[in-house]
Amino acid sequence: MNTIDYKERDAKKVEQMFSGIANRYDLLNHVLSLGLDFGWRKQVAYETGVISCNNILDVCTGTGDMAIELCRFWKGRANIEGLDFSKELIEIGKKKVTKLRLENKINFTEGNAENLPYNDEKFDAITITFGLRNIKNRLKALKEFHRVTRPGGCFVCLEFSQPVNPVFSKIYFFYLMNFAPLIARVFGSDPVAYKYLGNTIKDFPSPEKLSSLIESAGWKNVEHRLMAGGIVALHKALK
Repeated sequence: MNTIDYKERDAKKVEQMFSGIANRYDLLNHVLSLGLDFGWRKQVAYETGVISCNNILDVCTGTGDMAIELCRFWKGRANIEGLDFSKELIEIGKKKVTKLRLENKINFTEGNAENLPYNDEKFDAITITFGLRNIKNRLKALKEFHRVTRPGGCFVCLEFSQPVNPVFSKIYFFYLMNFAPLIARVFGSDPVAYKYLGNTIKDFPSPEKLSSLIESAGWKNVEHRLMAGGIVALHKALK
C-alpha cells in the first residue's frame, strides 16, 4: 500500500486502507490496545445511559463491536444503527450480529460521516469510537451528528489522545510508530496502515481543542476526561 497523507485524510484512500486490513482489524485492535479497548467501549455505552434511548447511531462502526456493546448495555431495548464507509468491515460486522442473533436490533449502513443518510432528529444518541481522527472534515461531521440527534439527545466520542506525562508519551509514541507496524506485519496485516494510524493520533487535536470543536458544531455541556494515562479521551455532550 502507498502511504496515505494523514493530514489530507482522503476519504476514498482511507476507506480502501481499512477495507484492506478488514480481516485482521479486530485482532490487531485488541493486541495494540493490550485488550483495554473492551473496557473503553463499555464506558462509552454506559455514558449513553444518561438519557432514555430508543435509537442510537454508532458512526465509523467498523466491524460493529461498539454497536454490539450498545445493544448489550441497553439489553435489546434500543435499536442500533451502525454506519461505516467500508463495505468489507460492515460485512464482518453483519456476520458477528447474525452469530449473536441480533439482526432485529442492529442494522448496518454504508455511508459517509460527513453526509449522513438520515432525517433530522432521528436518534437519541450518537457514538463514535476511534473514528473521528480519520474524518477529513471533522467539523462538518460533528454538525451532521448534531443534525440527526433529537433535542436532549447525547453525543459520546472516544478517541486516542496524547499521554500527559512526557516520559510516558515518548515511550507510547515510540511503541506506536515502531512496534505497532511491526506487530501488524507479524499478524499478516499492512504495516503502512498502522503507520498512518499512528500519525493520525500524533496529529489529532488536544482534548481541549476537540471540546471547542464539538461546541462550535452546536453541542452543549461538552465535557471530557482522560483515561489510561491520557492514551484515550472520552468526550460527551448534549443537544
